Amino acid sequence: MELKKFIEGNEYLEKLSNEELEKRFDLPVVVDLPDNDFSQVIVKLLNSYLSEYSNAVFYIIESFDVLEKLKIYETWIYLLKERKDMERLMQQFIRFTLLHKL
Repeated sequence: MELKKFIEGNEYLEKLSNEELEKRFDLPVVVDLPDNDFSQVIVKLLNSYLSEYSNAVFYIIESFDVLEKLKIYETWIYLLKERKDMERLMQQFIRFTLLHKL
């Protein structure tokens, strides 16, 4: 996927400078993403998550089948470079998963 397509239409990502993008995301992974609708969904979900840091995006992801969920979370993990972003994601995911099972 072209970097331009990764950023376009994703409000949070559009606000980041090139330096911030390079610091927070593994850009070679972006380029390696397939240029298809599902990759766009993955990026939009990540954009929503990063914009709000709320559990709402996890509820949306729950509507996907198991393999799609796996692909979404794996892609996010590969894309995120910053430790703080990864820690926040893992903490929220674990909380959501544990509380969602109750």
